[in-house]
Amino acid sequence: MKKNIIGFLSVLWLSFSIQAQSLQDGLKYIDSEKYEAARDVFKALSSKEPKNGDYWYYLGQSYINLLQNDSAKACFDMGIQQAITNPSNYAGLGELELIAENKSAAKVHFDKALSFGKNRSGLYTDIRAISLVSSAMVNASTKMLDEAEELIKMGFEQDRKNYDLLVSAGDVYLEKNDGGNAATFYERAIAIDPKNPKAFVRVSVIWIRVKNYEQAQIDLNKAFEKDPNYAQAWKYQAELYYAQRKFALAKEAYGKYIDFSEPSIANQVRFVRILFLSKAYDEALERIEAVLVQDKENLLLNRLRAYSIAEVLEGKSNPDQAKSGIVSLNFYLSKVDPKKIIGADYEYLAKLQIKTGSDDSAAIANYKRALELSPNNPDIYTDMAKAYNKMRQFDSAAYCYGTYITLARKVTAADHFLYGKALYNSKQFIKADSAFIRVTEMKPDYPDSYLWRGNCLSGLDPDFKTEAPKAQYEKYIELLTKDPEKFETSLKAKNKAGLINAYSYLGYYNLNKDKNAEAKEFYKKVIDLDPANVQAKKVLADKK
Repeated sequence: MKKNIIGFLSVLWLSFSIQAQSLQDGLKYIDSEKYEAARDVFKALSSKEPKNGDYWYYLGQSYINLLQNDSAKACFDMGIQQAITNPSNYAGLGELELIAENKSAAKVHFDKALSFGKNRSGLYTDIRAISLVSSAMVNASTKMLDEAEELIKMGFEQDRKNYDLLVSAGDVYLEKNDGGNAATFYERAIAIDPKNPKAFVRVSVIWIRVKNYEQAQIDLNKAFEKDPNYAQAWKYQAELYYAQRKFALAKEAYGKYIDFSEPSIANQVRFVRILFLSKAYDEALERIEAVLVQDKENLLLNRLRAYSIAEVLEGKSNPDQAKSGIVSLNFYLSKVDPKKIIGADYEYLAKLQIKTGSDDSAAIANYKRALELSPNNPDIYTDMAKAYNKMRQFDSAAYCYGTYITLARKVTAADHFLYGKALYNSKQFIKADSAFIRVTEMKPDYPDSYLWRGNCLSGLDPDFKTEAPKAQYEKYIELLTKDPEKFETSLKAKNKAGLINAYSYLGYYNLNKDKNAEAKEFYKKVIDLDPANVQAKKVLADKK
């Protein structure tokens, strides 16, 4: 009986403790990324005061951050049912629609949220609604940045000293890659509430993005001065360390982030995303494997696991690991709402199939599916080109490289070089030569571009009627041998195949011009590189 009484009192105390917590306690939990704790607080508050729409909104926000969007929608719907004129839950539904990549439906909800504070001239007057809607437009994976900027401007016409509005404004400009304006608004927020660490952290993000790591650390330190336990500061401290490749320190900072927030699956998934976006793929994969032990059917983790394996295997060969990644991605694709499948899912599936060494045709099919969903992603074309090259379908490879060059914002000499090789291998010598000319224009001292120009021009002139190929091969040799010491110690061996090709052509060219002495000198150089070369040995034997 005594045990039962103690148990009853424990439950009663727990219930009282949760219910005694306030809106501010719940908001503090959200700001500290303690979303499970926030969920419990707002569950209790909404149960106690169901007519308070704000409680349902923040409960829904807790669920969004716990990656439980269905539960979030139920909360927002209930909030609207209980408080039909409260704008917050309409803003929440709009955010969910943006997460689902449905801008038109999101706009309907956002317009409704804003409509409760709209004057006769059409100006929105509810600063809180403006702040909530603009934040939703920025925070969701699908963004409405221009619309958010217009709302922010409207808000400032009425209140220039609202901390949340200032931070929201900074977030808008941060996402628009306008660091100057973002910093201005964050600094205004700091002036209004200098003890709040949030804006200091946001300023550090600006510096991380432009790779000014020293200044980023200064602003993070300011946040730590205000609150050494502020979880968001530790999250970005970890991201800063990863950007600087200080992996041991990054792990330590991440541990503190978890300590000061909570070790929920959602927070761990959130940090895995940071690792992945920071290109710390090995670290991301290591942490994914650990979290999957707790939740092996987590869809987002299975997707990120496959993505990370594909990145880790870049330039490596491990068919078994690639097959393991395919299993994870196929699990994700079989369980997720088909509307949520994106081009990158099929792109990474194709990358993994290529790595198995036996699924090239399936990979091509998935690259094409990726293009259907992401037609303006030029990187898919380069991956397809590599697959076609592997399958020796050089016409298709050339088409893909050419399309990439047309679509890409920034095209390098290496891109034109790969395009030229694919054109050459498909015997499109004139187009290939044009591609290699472009390489020589961009990198005049790159020897291989002249080698391949020589190959193209010799393909166009099999009867040695011009000296065009000869000039290109001579330029190739000139660039490689201009530093004799470096040539003998490293360049000669590294460029063995190209040199044999060039020397052989020049030898054969001189033979056709009856310049036997010159021909023999070139064939001697071929023998120096390839003592078993049949053609060179025969010429040298015949021309003694």
